[in-house]
Amino acid sequence: MQRIVAIIVFLSQVLTSFTLGAVNRKVIDIDYGGADVTQPAVTEWLTLAGGDQGDYVIVKGATCSEPETTAALELQKYIRLISGITLELTQDTARVRDKEILVGLTNREPQGGIADRAALGEEGFRIQVASGKLFITGGGPRGTLYGVYDFLEQCLGCRWFTPGMEKVPQSAQVDIDARLDYSEKPVFEYRYQDWNCTFDEAWRAKQKINEGTSSPQYGGPVFYANGCHSMSSLLPDSYFETHPEYFSYREDKGARTLDQRCLTNPDVLAIVIQNVRKALLASPNARIVSITQNDNGGYCQCEHCKAMDAMYGGPSGTNIWFVNRVAEALEDEFPSVRFDTFAYQYTRTPPKNIVPRDNVIVRLCSIECCFSHPLEECGVARIRSENRLDKFPFIELDSPAARRAHVESAFAKDIRGWSAICKNLYVWDYTTNFMMYLNIFANLQVLQPNMQFFAENNVKGVFEEGNAASVSGEFGELRAYVIAKLLWDPTARVEPLIDEFLAGYYGEAAAPFIKEYIDTITSKTLKTSQHIYIFQWEYEGLYFTPGERKHIDALWDKAEANAGSAQQLANIRRSRLSWRTYKANLLVDEFSPLNLAGRLKENEKLYNDIVGSGITYMTLGGPISTEPNFWMRPVEWMSD
Repeated sequence: MQRIVAIIVFLSQVLTSFTLGAVNRKVIDIDYGGADVTQPAVTEWLTLAGGDQGDYVIVKGATCSEPETTAALELQKYIRLISGITLELTQDTARVRDKEILVGLTNREPQGGIADRAALGEEGFRIQVASGKLFITGGGPRGTLYGVYDFLEQCLGCRWFTPGMEKVPQSAQVDIDARLDYSEKPVFEYRYQDWNCTFDEAWRAKQKINEGTSSPQYGGPVFYANGCHSMSSLLPDSYFETHPEYFSYREDKGARTLDQRCLTNPDVLAIVIQNVRKALLASPNARIVSITQNDNGGYCQCEHCKAMDAMYGGPSGTNIWFVNRVAEALEDEFPSVRFDTFAYQYTRTPPKNIVPRDNVIVRLCSIECCFSHPLEECGVARIRSENRLDKFPFIELDSPAARRAHVESAFAKDIRGWSAICKNLYVWDYTTNFMMYLNIFANLQVLQPNMQFFAENNVKGVFEEGNAASVSGEFGELRAYVIAKLLWDPTARVEPLIDEFLAGYYGEAAAPFIKEYIDTITSKTLKTSQHIYIFQWEYEGLYFTPGERKHIDALWDKAEANAGSAQQLANIRRSRLSWRTYKANLLVDEFSPLNLAGRLKENEKLYNDIVGSGITYMTLGGPISTEPNFWMRPVEWMSD
């Protein structure tokens, strides 16, 4: 089917090429979201290093925690990288100096303290100049570490774009506002993303991402005791032979299946409680344990489960009843642990006549939604299907009529419904096309509105799922940077974040051309009311005229010609792979069948560039083939 559609698209583009010349496209302004912030003018400066009056000393508590030690060392390191000056690092048992930077809890604080630590919480911080001294104080040890990184960013201009690329300004003198005084605390208690480029604890700590920074020097402890879709591990398939009644009955099959578990069976509840307890004992630092449905739609339809579904408004109610019982059974033994479950596909709709216990987390998942328009506004979605669609069996295309219409957002209704009954609401959101990681995925304009929408509905934790399998050829690093900032501050203005990342990652001279490309694909998406999904074939996306494609090719050529360094050139070429793959999948330009011999060579070159850039996965379905057929399109270069 997809090959037939691709041929139709190709023929339409051939016809268009005879009627359209080059298009000098005017890029329109895009609102990427967020609030403008006006910084107060600095009227008096304080010199920390390099001045005529001597340098400051960094002071930490003699019995401080590991994160506070990390904070003090990082402050010393980056001031040295900025100025070439190594400030002395000492403990608060040393003599008092006039010029001190106090990191964390020390005996130097004025009577009454420098900050209300209880109000700041574990991860909040206050940065203040008082009596000529600089205080960087966290509500807890992790907050002190975040305070130092925030100070280095906001006051000294450091940036950490990726684990391997940072910006450190150079100055012989380090000056700050002598009246500096500000506080911050996170909106979300749980902040996580899994883009492949973020798998570095030090980078995550710098970006204030608290999941995945479990080492003591970054604050610890781990959050989850186990993984998601956990029912298969909490009640293994091995029970099926002797106890099929533990598993979901499906009316369409007239039999029990391995898809899900029968949640009304008392033995299932007892076994799950036992195995959740084992998971928590094996991970004593865990704060959360997952009790989540398997990744399919085969919920139990036995008479007992159907009766409970009817009582509580659907399968989501039965699921909450079950997780409530597990949480109740273990709360005395594990009082600091919360019990996590999903509102996912068949459990997404809030239940009736039942609410989650106070120690239960509900993670609402947006898997069906459109990701080119804000979740609050767009109700167009893809629905669950039992039809098999190649390697992605559970998504089917919404109707063409629905794609053109304005549809009220069911997700917005669901998030408001869960927020009204759930004390601990988390969101699992999605930020790439899992069917084809290299597909154009114009979603930068919705990241901030969606994050703010979560915050406005009392969401306490957010996980943004990306391409965890491989390095990205479709702006994964840019998304990861922007997402990290929004996880901390959902109101952050996104366009300046994009601009500073592009300048740092690709080079200042190349950045405007890549920005114009991003604006172009975003504008095209919005102007054509294109809905994008996380499982979407290449022929369902944007269509660019021959003139538009020529203009975009020129943008990438100019970006490459203006790269600032060899590494920045490599970054540009890797990010260009998405555009080249788009053309190859749609059989246009150098990848056109009309360019018979040339197309074969271009496909081979594209494949070699993809593999050479470190990309090993083009899809969630499996790794890229080691023996591709270059007569075929990239979408067909996946391993069987």
